[in-house]
Amino acid sequence: MGVNMNIAIYSRKSKYSEKGDSIDNQIQYCKDYVNMHLKQITEPNFILYEDEGFSAATTIRPKFQKLIEDIKTQKIHVLICYRLDRINRNVSDFSKTLELLEENNISFISATENFDTTTPMGKAMIYIASVFAQLERETTAERVRDNMLALSRTGRWLGGLSPLGYKSESIIYMDESLKERQLYKLVPIEKELNKVLLIFIKYMETRSLSQLETYCLANHIKTQKNCDFTKNSLSLLLQNPTYCIADKDAYEYFSDLGCIIPCSVKDFNGQHGILCYNRTKHLTGNRQKKRPSKEWIVAIGKHHGIITGKDFAFTQNLIKHNRTKGTPRKDTSQVALFSGQITCSCCGSRLRIKNIRRNKYKTTFSYACEMKVLSKGSRCQNKNLPGTLFDDKLLAIIRNMLFSLDITDTAIRILLQKEYLIKSEAETVAFQSNALKQELAAINEEIANLLKQLSQNSSPLLAKYILPQLDKLDEKKKRLEEQLHNLTMNNSKADTQLPDVLKSYNILTSLETLLACHDVKNLQTLAGVLIKSIYWDGITASIELNIPCHEQFCIDC
Repeated sequence: MGVNMNIAIYSRKSKYSEKGDSIDNQIQYCKDYVNMHLKQITEPNFILYEDEGFSAATTIRPKFQKLIEDIKTQKIHVLICYRLDRINRNVSDFSKTLELLEENNISFISATENFDTTTPMGKAMIYIASVFAQLERETTAERVRDNMLALSRTGRWLGGLSPLGYKSESIIYMDESLKERQLYKLVPIEKELNKVLLIFIKYMETRSLSQLETYCLANHIKTQKNCDFTKNSLSLLLQNPTYCIADKDAYEYFSDLGCIIPCSVKDFNGQHGILCYNRTKHLTGNRQKKRPSKEWIVAIGKHHGIITGKDFAFTQNLIKHNRTKGTPRKDTSQVALFSGQITCSCCGSRLRIKNIRRNKYKTTFSYACEMKVLSKGSRCQNKNLPGTLFDDKLLAIIRNMLFSLDITDTAIRILLQKEYLIKSEAETVAFQSNALKQELAAINEEIANLLKQLSQNSSPLLAKYILPQLDKLDEKKKRLEEQLHNLTMNNSKADTQLPDVLKSYNILTSLETLLACHDVKNLQTLAGVLIKSIYWDGITASIELNIPCHEQFCIDC
């Protein structure tokens, strides 16, 4: 009588390929191994788990997670893979996987390495191999950092979006051996660079990001993408070392921070600007996290800076001081019912809460156009909307509508539909996020390979073709990270919306409970479901609802 066993074959590849250890080849090799070496299993039932486009650096892979679930429910008897690093290259993660297999009495086999956990020697060899797999991964990361350090000594611009005031341009130069070389440097755009210089001067003058933002709005000073500056974008610009002149003050400032400086103090002669490598770490989406200053590589670029080291250090210390000082912000979440839902008809900006006043009996406030507030009235003069009066009027209208059973049923249907849409959106986001992560992993691998080639070969012809490729890959990477970040934010919003939607549904099922409700957060959720848009022109608020037969109406305030 034949032995029937469920044999799981796990295959993974970071990048699509039809050659070598492709997904199909891995699976076929594993099947051949079972037929050749596990002849006691006469009726093998192969269950395939395929992760294409996923790195071994993380265990967050869809089919791997499904494999873990099936291991816990003991749906399989043997797990086999083409090579150990197909599972993962992290010793800790692999140890957890191996322990899980042992707990469920499941054998593990690495086909090409001939590791078998059914024997003590095979188990020991698997642990040793996983250590070397992790070492290989960490060595690769260290090699990339070394390549970056070597490139920093050349002072070349490595690509990506150029800072405001500069553009990237290739130049040909002669090295010490009189060989012709090519690199990219930052070339000034005088009009934009004067704008950046003005921003630095105004910040040192006002010592306030809020006042600097107001100044930029009032004077129509825009970003590279022709958008209005925000406090955050201004802060990032002011902290960019690219604008700093490489003088002795700059050397002392970055030296005190503990940065890696591959040049001597004599090289900081004030003739060029600074390029700072390895300053930020790219996270999921378009987010960046500043690395510790001890990891920064501060080098002298080929471009000219515009801010002296002394002024740059003053600016950084001022930003740090203002950040720690901070200002307490009034809690507005428990005041306005329609915050964030009202749009200014004059300029298209959102209205925000302003002029909050509290006494023993009630709280009053206004909705003010954000552009009007930030620009001090230079970009918009729309009148403020009396917030307390408007909230009371609109809430009363909504409550009167809900006296009708038909309207209540409609509102409930809207809430249930919103719940369904939120859940569907979360599933779609998860699928799209996985696809973007796969593409990002492939791009990161390609960038690392190009950097390796560039550091190992000094041919100007090679640099001529590789550097533009790096520029394009970096741009594509940033676009993908921005898309991933937006997806993540939407998913987080869905996670927080769902409980509020369900709570509002429960309250809507009882009109008496709704009419007696004084929970601001719940009323805000209800308003978000029922109201489609609100526009304020200074005299009249135009409201559009999601409720049929009551789609549009106006309120004079």
